[in-house]
Parts: sequence; structure tokens; C-alpha cells
Amino acid sequence: MAIDLLRYLFATIILVLLQFFLIQEINFGAWLKPMPYILFILLLPFSYNRFLKLLSAFFIGLLLDIFSNSGGLHAAACATLAFGRIMTDEKLIDADAIQLQGYHHVTPEYKNFTYYALYVFSLTFLHHWVYFTLDYFTFTSFFSVIATSLLSSIGTFLLMLLYKIIAKIQ
Repeated sequence: MAIDLLRYLFATIILVLLQFFLIQEINFGAWLKPMPYILFILLLPFSYNRFLKLLSAFFIGLLLDIFSNSGGLHAAACATLAFGRIMTDEKLIDADAIQLQGYHHVTPEYKNFTYYALYVFSLTFLHHWVYFTLDYFTFTSFFSVIATSLLSSIGTFLLMLLYKIIAKIQ
């Protein structure tokens, strides 16, 4: 368990540093703002309790808010993502079946890649939608929020897949 905790801590540090020093410095355009650091929240094991998941997500978001001076946007979006993941895991995911297969979180090997992609993309979109809604904070920017959230979710999803392939995280 301690080794797994160190692995998650190391992966989190890598993702946050990647987000802060590389991804935020690249101009992908006005509507594409990937945030692959949220993979950390999706990698948290089922065995962690709710409070630990919410607290971890909040503090990772707060850490990014401190670095990027974004005034709590990351913390709010990460806490929402963690809450959404907890509710999704309780209602739709058979965590016992996944753990019996030897996995600690949802993986493409659990059912199929489509199931995994839908799970990860919907939670990623939830995070981005909350983040950009708070960022734009006007009703007149509704379509901009949706477009930015959708394009950023696609970019984030692709970067998370790339990270999983490179790091071979199970």
C-alpha cells in the first residue's frame, strides 16, 4: 500500500509539473486548454475513502491555483470532478469486479476502450465545464463555455491517453 501511495504521489507531481511548466506555457489557441493533471483524480484507487478523494482533489487544485494565480478555479473544478467520480463509481461502476481483476481504478481492460473513454471523457468534461463556467462567468458566453469545454476535454483526454501509454500506469 505504501508503494502504491508513493507511485500515485510521484505521478501527481509529474502531472502537476507537466501542467504548470509545459502545458500552460504552450498556446494551443483560444478554445483549447488541456489540463491533463486531472488524471490524478481519475487514478485514485477505489479503496480510498470519499473524504480522502475530495481532500486530495481540492488540494491539488489549490496547488495549481497558487501557481497559476487563478483564484480557486482549479480547486472548485477538481472538487467537483472528485465528487462526480465518487457518485459515478457508486452508481455505475462495479468496483468489486474491477478490484477482483487486479485493478485499482477504471481501466480500458475492465470492459472495453469505449466504456473507459466514455467514463473518462464525461468526467473530464464535467471538470472543464465547471472550470470554464467559473472562468467566463457570464450567461452570454454559454456557447463559448461549451465549445471551450468540449475542445479542451478532447485535448485533455488525448494527453491523458498519451501519458498512460508513456508511463504505463495501470
